[in-house]
Amino acid sequence: MELNELLVRLPEGALSAASYADPQTDIYNIRFLTTGTQGLEPGTLYFSCPENLPDEIDCSSVASIVIYGACELPAGVADNHSINALLLSPEADHLECYNALQSFFIEDDEVTDLIRRMLTAHFSNKGLQYLVEEASQALGNPIMVVDSAYHYIARHLEGELDDASGLDRILAQEFEYESILEAGVSFIEENRITERVARAKRPLVIHNEVLGCNTLIAASVVHGITIAHTIMLERNHPFREVDHEAFARLALFVSQEMQKAALYSTSQGQMDSYFLVNLLNDEQPSHAVTQRRLEVLDFHPLPTLFVAVLQSRREGLGPRDYEQVAKQLTGTLSNSIYAVYQGRLTVLYSREKESDLGEYTERVLREVAHLNDLSVGVSNAFADLTHIKSHYEQANAAIKFGSLVSVFLDDRGLYHYCDYSYAQMLELTNSQYNLLNFVHPSLMRLARYDRDHNSELMDTLFVYLQNSGNTQRAAKMLSLHKNTLLYRIGRIRKILDCDLTSGEDQFNLQLSFRVLFYLGLFKSRISIRRTDLSKDTEA
Repeated sequence: MELNELLVRLPEGALSAASYADPQTDIYNIRFLTTGTQGLEPGTLYFSCPENLPDEIDCSSVASIVIYGACELPAGVADNHSINALLLSPEADHLECYNALQSFFIEDDEVTDLIRRMLTAHFSNKGLQYLVEEASQALGNPIMVVDSAYHYIARHLEGELDDASGLDRILAQEFEYESILEAGVSFIEENRITERVARAKRPLVIHNEVLGCNTLIAASVVHGITIAHTIMLERNHPFREVDHEAFARLALFVSQEMQKAALYSTSQGQMDSYFLVNLLNDEQPSHAVTQRRLEVLDFHPLPTLFVAVLQSRREGLGPRDYEQVAKQLTGTLSNSIYAVYQGRLTVLYSREKESDLGEYTERVLREVAHLNDLSVGVSNAFADLTHIKSHYEQANAAIKFGSLVSVFLDDRGLYHYCDYSYAQMLELTNSQYNLLNFVHPSLMRLARYDRDHNSELMDTLFVYLQNSGNTQRAAKMLSLHKNTLLYRIGRIRKILDCDLTSGEDQFNLQLSFRVLFYLGLFKSRISIRRTDLSKDTEA
C-alpha cells in the first residue's frame, strides 16, 4: 500500500508535521527502529524516538520514518530529501498508532491468501468460469463478468436462489437470459456507471437501486481498452477492506483470462478480415471473384451496406487494441465483418433492404467511441460490395470533416458522411477558388454590424436557421426570452434586407455560414446536438 494511503489509518490528529520525499512510496512492512541500525530497508515504515535514529541514514532509496517523543522533526531528518519524515503529536500514543497501522498488515496476509487462491485458479488453465467460481467462493459473494453488451460471460453464486428475496428473483431472471435486464441497463446508463468505472483507479462500490444492494465493480482493461466489467454483489455478507484489495487483482486476472479465451483471440475471424482487407486494397474488384470468395467464406451480407471506421484520437492504439474494441461491438456485428485496416478499425455492416444502420448500433458505436476516445465515421448506404473502397473513403472523410465543423454541431463522436459531404466539396473548391466569393454579401454586412456594435446577431441568425425558424426552440438554445429573439430577428431582417422566409435566402445564408465555419472566420458560441434540432416544439 502507498504510504499516503496507509497513514489514513492513523487516529485523527496523530500527525503534527511531515516532510515527504515520496508520499506514494509502497510500504510492505512496519517495525520499530532499534539502536545501532544502519541501513534502512525500502518498503518498511519505521517507528523511532529521536535517540534511536542513526547518525547517518543510507539514502540509496527512499526511507520512511515515524518519529515520536519530539517537539519537532530533527534537522538531519527533515532536511534529507530522501526521507519521508513524519512527526507524531505529543498527545498521540505511539503504541496505539503502531497497532493501528500493524492491523493493516494482518489484513494484508488475508489478502495474500485470497489472491494466491485466485492466482492458482488463473494458472490452472481451466478457463474464466473456473476463476470466477474460485473467486466467488473465496470472497463469499456472487461474482459475474459482463461484456459491453451486458451479457454474462461468466458468473457464480454459491447455494440456491431464494424466491422470497427481491435480489434473488431478479438474479433468477438475469441468469435465465444470461444478460442484465432492461431496468438494470437503464440504471447503468442513466448513472453513467461505465464512465465512472473507467475513470476510477480502484474498484468502485455503487449501490444498485434496481438490485437493492451494493455492488463492487472493476473494469477489465487490455492495452487501455475496456473489454468487460467484473461485478461482485453484497448478498451474503457486507464488503470488507480485504475484498476491495483482492477484487482489484481479480479484475486483472479476468483481463488475462479473456485474452486467452478463443472468443477474444486475434485469430478469430481472420479469414473474414483477410477478405475485407484485400477487397479494400483492390482498386478494381471483380464482381465474379468477390462473389466466389463470399461463398467460400459462407458470408452472405444483407442488401444494404455501410462502412464504419473507428479511429483513435490519441497515439498508441495498435491492432490488438482495436481487436478488443471490436469485441465491445459484438452485439452490433450480426451479418457484418471487420478488420484493422490502415491503423483503423473498419467494419462492413449489412442491413435489410432500405434499412439504416439502426438506433441500437449507433448508440453502441457512440458509447464505444466515448469509452475508448475514438471518432467514428459512417459512409452512405450502398448495395454493391465492389464499391466498398469509395465508401471507406467516405467514412474517413466523415471523421475528418465532422471533427472540423463539430464546433457548431455536436454529433458526439459519430459522423455520417451524408451530413458532412458539403465540407469535402468546400475543400475541393477551396483548392481552385477563393471561398469568400461564395459568402453572400448580406451576411458579411451582418458580421460587420456585429463587429462595430459588439452584438451577437450572427449567432442569433445561425441558431434561428438551424431550427428552421422555430422561435421557441431557438430562444431556448440562446437562453433568450422569445420577445427578445423576435426583436433581434427584426433587426437582422433590416440589415440583411430580406424577410428570411424565402427558401433561396435560407439556402444562401446556410451555405455562407458553412463557408465561414470551414475557413475558421466564424464560430458559434452555441453547441447544438443534432437530436436537439428534431425535437417537436411549437413555433
